[in-house]
Amino acid sequence: MKDTSGKTAGEWIDEIVLMAVKGMLKSSNLTIAQVADEFHFSNASFFGRYFKARTGQTPLEYRSLKLKKKD
Repeated sequence: MKDTSGKTAGEWIDEIVLMAVKGMLKSSNLTIAQVADEFHFSNASFFGRYFKARTGQTPLEYRSLKLKKKD
C-alpha cells in the first residue's frame, strides 16, 4: 500500500479515524470522554494525547475553535 500512496496502512487508518473524530467533535454534544469511548480509546487521557499529537490541539480546544467559527 505504501508503494502507491506513500502512506502505510496505519497512517491511512489514523487519518480516517482523525477525520471521523473531528466530525463528531464538531457535530455532537458528547463529552470528550464519550467521544473517546465511541472510538474505543482506552481512556479520555490517552485520546487527548493522541489527538493533540496529530493536530496540535486538545479535543476541547479543537471543538471550541470550530464552534466559534460557526457563530
